[in-house]
This record gives sequence, structure tokens and C-alpha cells, in this order.
Amino acid sequence: MQASGLLCSFPATSLIRYRHWHQHHKKGYRMLMKLPITKRGIFIAVMLAWPLLHYGVFGLYLQIQTLLYSFQFWNPLTGKRTWVGFDNYVSAFKGMANDVVWISAIKNSLLFIPVNLMTLAISLVVALILHRKLPFARFYRIVYFFPSIISIVVITMVFSFSLNPTQGILNGLLGLLGLEEWQRAWLGDTKTALLSVFVFYVWVTIGWNNVIITGSLQRIPTDFFEVGKLDGIGFWKELFSIVIPSAWPAISTLIILGTSGAFTIFLQPLLLTNGGPFSSSTTVALEMYRLVVEKNSYGLAAAYGMIFALLGFVVVWSIKWLTERYETSEF
Repeated sequence: MQASGLLCSFPATSLIRYRHWHQHHKKGYRMLMKLPITKRGIFIAVMLAWPLLHYGVFGLYLQIQTLLYSFQFWNPLTGKRTWVGFDNYVSAFKGMANDVVWISAIKNSLLFIPVNLMTLAISLVVALILHRKLPFARFYRIVYFFPSIISIVVITMVFSFSLNPTQGILNGLLGLLGLEEWQRAWLGDTKTALLSVFVFYVWVTIGWNNVIITGSLQRIPTDFFEVGKLDGIGFWKELFSIVIPSAWPAISTLIILGTSGAFTIFLQPLLLTNGGPFSSSTTVALEMYRLVVEKNSYGLAAAYGMIFALLGFVVVWSIKWLTERYETSEF
């Protein structure tokens, strides 16, 4: 078969998927099926026991409690709970429609969705570059992943210091380059505070995405890349014809995780800007935190939580449907 003919068959990635599954999972599946039915059932039950227990205690139970709190007024000082029906939801929808703080929080949280997609695109390009056996490629992977393994508090302090208006590295470099008019209080300016949070999010997230994508690249048969070289394809053709179709399961998973996490962004704005200045960098999760900690409005916070959980489910389901449709139509 000619190289060009094989390369043109890349969109049929169902064959690639089956080959990956066949190589990595068939052996374990055969070993499991050789066990007697009783031992096989015990093995499956043991493997599922801890995940189900963990989800039941820290997932399902808390979700049910949150749903119940959303219909109650709870005073934590007295412990008294009063059933208020849908009053918390009415107040929540009014706040989302009229409160400028909540409008800003919703807008900022939604903006994290395209920021996440941009981060994923950068991670793809970086992962493919490092996969090409560059000198010191392993060192570069460590550098990219380093912010992901450091405590979020520590890495936030480092980032905040670099943006310090008087002693920060960024303003210092701008001064050396003669760009004093560009110097500013990056975290204290309404025009740049949210942008700074986005940059920090990309910096911390890109390393984790890179590790996941690199793992998928290492499972792609080297024959595919060799055929691409013989066919004379360039970097971008290799990315769209080989890498994305072959690593699509990991990519679609990262898209869904990033989208679902848009409404849970909390620590980054809290530690960098505390949602300011003037709520320009606040998020939905941060405002719900303030309702609980500062106003003791547990019921109202729970109502907001249920609303955005439902909204997040709809958004994630839509993204999942689109990715699956893209997969079946293109691959």
C-alpha cells in the first residue's frame, strides 16, 4: 500500500481505536473471563466497592443534602431549619437577572469554557512538539508539569509577586524595554484582573493536559508517524490527520472535564484577586462561597448550587453530544 493511501485512511479511526483496545485490554479481559463465575463476581464486587462507597458518601449524599438545603432557611447559629419552598430559587433567579455581581460572576465563569479550549489547543501543539524527540524533551515536560504539582497557594504567591506593580518581574521587564506606559497593577486593574486569572489558569492547567495527551501520543503506533514522514506531511497536517483522530478519546475527555469545571473555578480568583476589583474577576463558585461564609445564607447558596449544577449538566451533555457526533461523522 502506498504511503498516501494509508494516510488518507486516517479519518477511519474506529480501526485505530480497536487496535489500541486490542493491544492494551484484551489480555486482562481474557484473564478475568478464565476465573470461575463466583471468583469473577467477588473480584468485580471488590473493585467496585470503594468507588461506590466513595461516591455514595462524598457525592450522592452531599448532593441530596444540598437539594434539601435549597428548600430551607437554615440558621447555623441556632441550628433551626425552616421550610421555605421555592423562595430560595426565586431569590436566586432575581439575583442572576438583576445583581451586577452575579451577572459578572456568570459571565466570567462562562468565559472559562473558551479559555479551557484554548489551553487544550496549546497543550496539543506542545505535546506534539515534545513528542518529536527533541533534545531535553523530558526536561521540558517536567517544566510544563511543574506548576500542576506545586501547592496552589505557593504557586499563586509566586505568580502574584511576578505581577506586583512595584517589584514584579513583568513591570520590571517592561521598564527595561522602555514600555513604561504598559506598566500597571495587573491584579488591581479592572481591565486586566480577569485576564491575569486566565493566564494563571492556562499556566497551571497546560502541564496536566500535556501529560494526558502525551500518554495518548505514546500509544499511537510509530508506523503512522513514519508513513506521514514518507508522505511528506507537515506539522499541522500531522496534528489534524494523525494526532487528533488517534488521541480523540483523551481530548474529548479533557474538553468535558474543562467545561464542567468552568462553574467550579474558585481558588484562582480567591487567592489572586479575591474576585475584585469591583467584582470584575469573581466567579460563580466564589460568590456561593461568600453567601455561606460571609452571609450565612446556606439555603440560598444551595439553590444557586443546584441551578448551576443543572446548567453545567446541560452544557456538558451538549459538549459530549457534539464530540460524539464529530467522532462518528469524521472518524
